[in-house]
Amino acid sequence: MSKSILMFALVFCFAFLPLVGLSGSAESTNSVAAEDLHRESVIRNGDFTSPIVNDQGNSPYEWWFWEAGRFGVSGAIVSSFGVEDGSVFINIEDAGPEPWHIQFNQWTHLVPEQSYLVSFKARAAAPRSINVKILQTHEPWTNYFAETVALGEEWQTFEFYYTHGRTSDEVVTFGFELGKSLATTIFFRDVVVKPVDKSEIPVKEKEAVDESEAIDYFFEEEEPAELVSNGDFSLGIANDQASLPFEWWIWQASTYNISGAKVAEHGVKEGVAYLVLEDVGVESWHIQFNQWIRIRQGGSYKISVMAKADSSRPIFFKLVQTGAPYGLYMEQTLNLTEEWQTFEFDYLHPEDGDPIVTLSIELGKEFPTTIYLDNVSIRPVLSD
Repeated sequence: MSKSILMFALVFCFAFLPLVGLSGSAESTNSVAAEDLHRESVIRNGDFTSPIVNDQGNSPYEWWFWEAGRFGVSGAIVSSFGVEDGSVFINIEDAGPEPWHIQFNQWTHLVPEQSYLVSFKARAAAPRSINVKILQTHEPWTNYFAETVALGEEWQTFEFYYTHGRTSDEVVTFGFELGKSLATTIFFRDVVVKPVDKSEIPVKEKEAVDESEAIDYFFEEEEPAELVSNGDFSLGIANDQASLPFEWWIWQASTYNISGAKVAEHGVKEGVAYLVLEDVGVESWHIQFNQWIRIRQGGSYKISVMAKADSSRPIFFKLVQTGAPYGLYMEQTLNLTEEWQTFEFDYLHPEDGDPIVTLSIELGKEFPTTIYLDNVSIRPVLSD
């Protein structure tokens, strides 16, 4: 869901006169201004006057870090952090290969259909980008709001307007994704998420917010009878995620040094796709056979796939978000044998689900063998 970006730097000038009494007045004014900025904000310790708790399990409504390096997903890790003079510093030792591999988060409460001002100041020791997000606290980790901003070495103020959806969760995760880019030190101050009346939103931003509230996915004409591209593999396997994400492509953990998971060979023979698994890694998602699909919010679908393996083993058929945090919409276990089977199941896409998702067939974790697939299909169910 896209949002308009309003980005500008605010400079606060205070006259520090040599008189003690007047200096004290300036500090008092500064304190009042800070109180006004954070008044009604739903973010705790957004002025960073208190230490960072960093205890997701016991204090999710306070600031905490999620680091992929703690879970063996990648080497992403924060070497140190702390609070100084109303700002937080975060020293990133390893940024990992994905933005979500380092997160600085807290849970908070948002009111459905309420508009909010999202504002924060940030800088970095070296220029790089970060993401700011509002998302579900649980699977499928749906993104309600996401923006990417470019940090420089000087403080900048970033402001956005967001309206929480009518059916969205009231408890959400607000946070920053700090992975993937340069490993450096990032600073934040004055993080605010506060309710606003729509009359307070500038006209240009209000138009964008109104559009985002009504956003829905519409096919160029009518919804096609089949959502999967090349489900019979008559066109081969493109395997070009960057340029052709809506065609079949392979993701393997060995490419990112996450594990040794690797496909030794793949192709199509006599209309059947095959993947020779050389190393399956330690998790099912360490090898994926994917394509993006466009899907209608609130739509009902009949899903089917034919599959077999040289040696009996399970694989996993999933619909997942195309980007971080890769929330799971649907999962089915397919217990393959050496004989062809047709697996069929029904699916209802959420009303607030992403309009483009990843069809992901996960082949990792079990043991190396050759997997065969044919007639992969996702067809809309027509309502009476």
